[in-house]
Amino acid sequence: MRGLAVSVALVVAAVVLAIVGGSGGEPAAGIDTTPRFVDASALGDLEGSLEHQIYWAGERPGFRLELKEEAEGSVYLRYLPPGVEAGDPEQRYLTVGTYPVLEAVAALRRASARSGVPLKHLDDGGVVLPNAASAGSVYIAYPGSDLQIEVYDPTPGESLRLIRAGAIGPVG
Repeated sequence: MRGLAVSVALVVAAVVLAIVGGSGGEPAAGIDTTPRFVDASALGDLEGSLEHQIYWAGERPGFRLELKEEAEGSVYLRYLPPGVEAGDPEQRYLTVGTYPVLEAVAALRRASARSGVPLKHLDDGGVVLPNAASAGSVYIAYPGSDLQIEVYDPTPGESLRLIRAGAIGPVG
């Protein structure tokens, strides 16, 4: 049953990205897409080499930070407990994805209209779109930004709680 839920969540995420659109740019050459453990300083270095910020949930004691880059510029940060190896296929850990998406707020508005799920608004001007098919996944975008952030936590409501608490932000 859990495998089916994970499969559905991955399909929904792909559909949302297709609806909102990607950056439209060419894939970057030489990107290592293998999941690997990193520390905060390595994230700062990576952020400096990318053409966009990376969002995360900060350092979390007791967790190791797994980085997975995609050739088109998407970055996934997963918080793994001790004993879980980088690349573990389980989708039961806090994950923050940063995706290049042109006019990210407008893209979320279009996705909201198509899905019938209303946008929520943050005090800092951000807009939030809960993923109707996955109670653990929420998308965020900020005015003037070409980035979309996805926060996933397997506990329903936890992603939105983290966002509203201000726990999700850029690395640098």
